Amino acid sequence: MTTPVFDLSPLRILGLMTGSSADGLDLCLVEFSGAGVNPDYKITFSTELPYPKEFQTAFRNPLVLTDSQISALDHKLGLWFATEIAELDLEFDVIASHGQTIKHEPPTFTLQIGKPSFMAEEFNVPVIYDFRTADINHGGQGAPLIPVVDRYLFQQDNEDILALNIGGIANLTIVPARNKVLPILAWDTGPGNTLIDKAIQVYSKGKLSYDPNGTIAKKGKLNHKLLKYLLAHEFYDLTPPRSAGQEQFGLDYFSLMMKNFYPTNDQQFKDIIFTLTVLSAKTIADSVKQLPQTYQPHTILIGGGGYFNTTLIEELTLELPDFRIKPVNLKGVNESNKEAFGFAYLGYLRIKKLPGNIPSVTGASRELVLGNIYSSGDLSPR
Repeated sequence: MTTPVFDLSPLRILGLMTGSSADGLDLCLVEFSGAGVNPDYKITFSTELPYPKEFQTAFRNPLVLTDSQISALDHKLGLWFATEIAELDLEFDVIASHGQTIKHEPPTFTLQIGKPSFMAEEFNVPVIYDFRTADINHGGQGAPLIPVVDRYLFQQDNEDILALNIGGIANLTIVPARNKVLPILAWDTGPGNTLIDKAIQVYSKGKLSYDPNGTIAKKGKLNHKLLKYLLAHEFYDLTPPRSAGQEQFGLDYFSLMMKNFYPTNDQQFKDIIFTLTVLSAKTIADSVKQLPQTYQPHTILIGGGGYFNTTLIEELTLELPDFRIKPVNLKGVNESNKEAFGFAYLGYLRIKKLPGNIPSVTGASRELVLGNIYSSGDLSPR
């Protein structure tokens, strides 16, 4: 008789993450051993698979998609996930898939697509998906979800740690030391790469999707008037818990900004790109500076693609000169695979029926087990 997947140790979980930058699919295969919220882990594989152009175009501007287009993309993306993973010839017991966010409007609604049935049928394993809805149904933001992972990975006995992820949207987690009776705090700080990427795509006429190493921004100068305009966004006045997405910093907002500050020459365009880079650094730093004084972090661990934007990291360092800023690097978890690892861990928590949200972070009324499970042969998820 086969051992139920819920009882396996080690339990091999393939975590899948696709972010608002819509570059591709991050994968991380993790073996979890033991029980409880602090199992041992070993990463056996991780990689990134670039999206086809069709997905990049659609998912970078998801709010313009019609219901029929979303339905078709849900099907296509789920099939693409299954096909691409099959070519990797990996062995795993469970898949934990974040899916591609199309709409995120807490406290009423969130939608991530990538139909799980294709993976469940292809590999005959449970697929955990839809991690955000339960939190939203209990009054939360449904985001950020990675803070529970930050606690698992980074909590120290005597030192507070800041974990920063710079994806399309940037988010921050303060993990207090174990010797302090303080809650974990986390929230979205604002745009990370999303506005920079949109500007680069226009500037390069579609030849580039991001600013490699921040080299284009490096050639620009600060447009003070534009920065003042950007900082006036109402999002920055919201009290955490708060979350952001394309609803706040998507194509509509970018287009309005470009209409008001359209560059008339090459240098002015570089100035816009640099100013958007400064915006990301400044709004991250502003969030750090607003932390209650009961927290005393001195180290910031950075994950996400934004770490590779040298100009962005330089500006952040200037904004926060008293902090040690360095990339995530812990037992195989690094700046590139941390979020995919995170969803493998969230999948582990779901299998073990342990809470995956932190109410002090999301604003939910209580701790909750997150995610639905789709198994091969299921007529409906559970």
